Amino acid sequence: MHIGMSDLSVFRFAKKASSGWTTAAGMYVGHYIAWIAAALLYAVYLKSPEAQAFLSNGEAPLVAPGPLANNAIGIFGIITVVLAGWTTANPTIYRAGLAFQAILPKLSTAKATILAGTIATIAGIFPAFAMKLLSFVALYGFILAPFGAIIVFEHFFYKKAGIIKNYAEVANIQFNKSVLLAWAISFGFFYFISIEFDVFLSFVILPAWLLCGFLFIILSKLLQKNINKDYY
Repeated sequence: MHIGMSDLSVFRFAKKASSGWTTAAGMYVGHYIAWIAAALLYAVYLKSPEAQAFLSNGEAPLVAPGPLANNAIGIFGIITVVLAGWTTANPTIYRAGLAFQAILPKLSTAKATILAGTIATIAGIFPAFAMKLLSFVALYGFILAPFGAIIVFEHFFYKKAGIIKNYAEVANIQFNKSVLLAWAISFGFFYFISIEFDVFLSFVILPAWLLCGFLFIILSKLLQKNINKDYY
């Protein structure tokens, strides 16, 4: 999500550059603590009769965050899960709302955000979807991440590569072939590796990101037309 630059929709309100790296540092440590805490909660849950029934059959029991926290500290656990979900969902729903606005420009920010939140809430009601969240996050994170490479490589290397930044806007075109091809090739190649060799998607995100960035620069050099030298 982060290397996919999905946070840019929120960071556009930042007053200084440190808002980026300080937030990243905080989330890095925070996620480690959160996963350690989740593991401890799961360890407590494994002592319950319900979990023991699974373990006796040689299975690892699945449990949602709410029941897990409730089993450990009761109502305060449920409150914590609700607050944690709300704070995590806020920026995600906001950027999803922006995506809806791109598709439906006449939709206001408030309505687009409500639409995105409603769809996510309905989806979250169904355990068949919610209990597969990690796999789903890995997939859409893998789909999204290479686009972040395009943003980074274009921003830092467009002058050295001799390409036009924000080419679609400058050339007044609705479709940038360089972006699509760079993403499709990197996504397709590493998704094939993931499926063929049974590699979890999260482990191929970084190489897919790098490949997409390099391909974007190369394809932009080949496909961009009528480059105005005064642009630089």
